[in-house]
Amino acid sequence: MSFIQPITLPSACLQPFNIQYKLDIYRGDLEHPNAPGNKWHKLQHHLKQAESQGASVIGTFGGPFSNHLHAFGATLKSMPFKAIAIVRGELQPQLTPTLRDVVEDGVELWPSSRADYRFGMDAQIVSEINQCYGNVYWIPEGGGGVLGAMGCHDWANDISTIDEEYDAWVVSSGTGTTAAGILSNVKAPHLHVFSALKGEPNQRVLISTLAGELAGESMSKEQLDAKLFFYSDCHEGGYAKQSPLLKAFMKEFAHNNPNHPLDPVYTCKSMFAVLGAMKKGAWPYRRTLFIHTGGLQGWRGYSKDTNPYACS
Repeated sequence: MSFIQPITLPSACLQPFNIQYKLDIYRGDLEHPNAPGNKWHKLQHHLKQAESQGASVIGTFGGPFSNHLHAFGATLKSMPFKAIAIVRGELQPQLTPTLRDVVEDGVELWPSSRADYRFGMDAQIVSEINQCYGNVYWIPEGGGGVLGAMGCHDWANDISTIDEEYDAWVVSSGTGTTAAGILSNVKAPHLHVFSALKGEPNQRVLISTLAGELAGESMSKEQLDAKLFFYSDCHEGGYAKQSPLLKAFMKEFAHNNPNHPLDPVYTCKSMFAVLGAMKKGAWPYRRTLFIHTGGLQGWRGYSKDTNPYACS
């Protein structure tokens, strides 16, 4: 099975403007069953660093439907570390499906108030956990940081090895870690990054800066900025929210591409934006690769009747 597969485009993308668009999808969601999409790539160097430091406990952060926490638990289940997750918001008596999986994988949950959670490594709960366990290695939320981006730099090598003939790549963004890692790789072409967050236009600077740290002398800041195209206005109402237009698009996309499920938070919005630009003849590339970053387990946070893949 090839990880690169063709997308069936709607007729509106094919008829006007006489532009012969070709859109393929890199099925990252089919990689690494325990940590699909970008998740394993962001975790791998953190796990190596934890081992080299002799850590006995690994801690991280995430929300009640976090794809990162889900991958973190499934991955550490077979590793010799105690796993701890700080969960944003107070835990409810009925855990989410995501957190139930995480607990079954042996992760110890520590609920955090939203106010304290925002402090990240400076949160009071982090101090309490460090006092309890001592040698804790902390992975940033979403598997972020330089080490997380380094794994995505490596991932870009893997993707380009399969096919280097694309004019542009597309990737979704939460923390920006994946985008920064891919951008830092000289083999990556023009990179279009669609943020799922509302009110984060400055994330472009963070992505470029982190990519610059990884690229070193292989690319200048000007070269990195020239191939980065960042969109902060395609969130369709905000993080994890779905506009009526997005919902209608997902039904159409699932009908045309029933074997290429998109997740409800990230990839659905990026695909919506790209196909929308193609319908207008405004997408400037003939051959585009869309990188699927996983996250399909996130559908469990939505009612089944909103998931077009549940019955496609």
